[in-house]
Amino acid sequence: MAKVGFIKRYLYIVDRLQSVPSDFHELHKYVMTRLGNDDIDATFEFSTRTFDRDKKDIFDLFGILIQYNRKEKVYYIDDEIEDTSVSRMLEAFSIHQVLKEGNKISPSIYLENRKPTGTHLINGILYAIQNHLQVSFTHTKFWDVETTLRVVKPIAIKESQHRWYLIAQDNKDGEIKNFGFDRISDLRISDTKFKPIIYNIEKAYQHAFGVETYAPAQKVVLEFSWQQGNYIKSFSLHKSQKIVLDNEEKLIVELLIHPTNDFIMELMRFGAEVKVIEPEVLRNTIKDRVTQMIKLYK
Repeated sequence: MAKVGFIKRYLYIVDRLQSVPSDFHELHKYVMTRLGNDDIDATFEFSTRTFDRDKKDIFDLFGILIQYNRKEKVYYIDDEIEDTSVSRMLEAFSIHQVLKEGNKISPSIYLENRKPTGTHLINGILYAIQNHLQVSFTHTKFWDVETTLRVVKPIAIKESQHRWYLIAQDNKDGEIKNFGFDRISDLRISDTKFKPIIYNIEKAYQHAFGVETYAPAQKVVLEFSWQQGNYIKSFSLHKSQKIVLDNEEKLIVELLIHPTNDFIMELMRFGAEVKVIEPEVLRNTIKDRVTQMIKLYK
């Protein structure tokens, strides 16, 4: 069986057991049917012994533990997948399988027409990161339309708000900065190698909303209407979010975050459904933004 077949089998097993606990017979039927629909040779033996090996491989590759409920006699996946890269990969795989159906999905699924620009750069930049090769590109700032030539040492790629960013050390001043893919053009990968740069991306951006970190991280307390609070509970603003109060009138949450412009713009999006309780500086910033908006409509 080709390697792609093994990977797809693992993913179909996870896909099934995440949503529907199943005994081996049900799981076998589901996996073999899906592989058959993919035109993958399904003549191999998918036995309980094969499944035992698959469970070990799935745990080693993805950190996903498949458990067995002896009372119900079914296999299941109970733990939430903490590794973001794994969960995103599984999400992408599920969407890919649906989209493969082509025109048959058009009456049922409507995709967002907006899409980020610059995603074609991912493979090239990733190659440069993995091989420690310097890159050069033209960078355009959106605020002042300033165009500059940059030569950098690429460290990592980060996603934020459906946009992609290159995290790199700028040769000009030695500082580590982020560059939006949508502002990069004329990318060139050089033959100049550099020593790996030790930089903890998770730590550097742990309190960020997006990629901005220029404002010191601090406690932010927000009060939402109970209606908007339901959305905030189902999809947190930030991983540090903690619920302080939750009743039929309002939801109060606490965050540890950099109150940068990206975060302020996000709060503005909620309009009258959110109120900043603290810090006072952020309250005043929101007040000033609202005052400026009112002036536009006078």
